[in-house]
Amino acid sequence: MDPAFTYTVADLAPDEALQLPCACRTRIFTRAELLALVGADARLHLIGLHREVWCRDCGEPPMAGRVVPAALSR
Repeated sequence: MDPAFTYTVADLAPDEALQLPCACRTRIFTRAELLALVGADARLHLIGLHREVWCRDCGEPPMAGRVVPAALSR
């Protein structure tokens, strides 16, 4: 199994965030926000399955995300 499939929200550094694009915009969730929304054990490659991170404007789940510095979320 690819080790990338084992990373969870808890594996993100405190200064990292997850950038999740949907059909209408791109949102950035900090590690603390993700911990509150989906929990520490949520796998990053399956994060889009959690309705808590789906877009409230277009109703779409996020597409492929990427890890970015948390400073971008400000």
